[in-house]
Amino acid sequence: MSRSSQSSEIQETAGFLSGLVKQSRLAWRLLNDGRVPGWVKMVPVLAILYFLSPIDLIPDWALPGLGEIDDIVILLLGLKMFVDLSPDGIVREHLDDLFSRHNKTRPTDEPTTDSYIDAPYRILDESAAEHKAPPIREE
Repeated sequence: MSRSSQSSEIQETAGFLSGLVKQSRLAWRLLNDGRVPGWVKMVPVLAILYFLSPIDLIPDWALPGLGEIDDIVILLLGLKMFVDLSPDGIVREHLDDLFSRHNKTRPTDEPTTDSYIDAPYRILDESAAEHKAPPIREE
């Protein structure tokens, strides 16, 4: 096996595991969000129950190796289905909060938080009978 193919396999594995961790963190946040419907929250619960259940589609003893893989596939599909069935706006909100925290840059056209307007103002009283301009208050 060449060094470059071994390096690319390691990168692919690391990318897969990193994506799995990100999806798990997103799913945990969605499970704790009250805006996600309860029936959607049942999807990962059912996937975990299947994973823990002794009843399998492919028995572990019948096909060694494949019996364990079906449990993991159901678990991963349940996780993906849960995220897909969750409301898009809520998923986007959590994704922005989780993963863009490290690279939040302020666009140049957005005002800074320390911007303010300092000017005199007038309070207009429409019920006053006189049509004089009220005095200017400065603060």
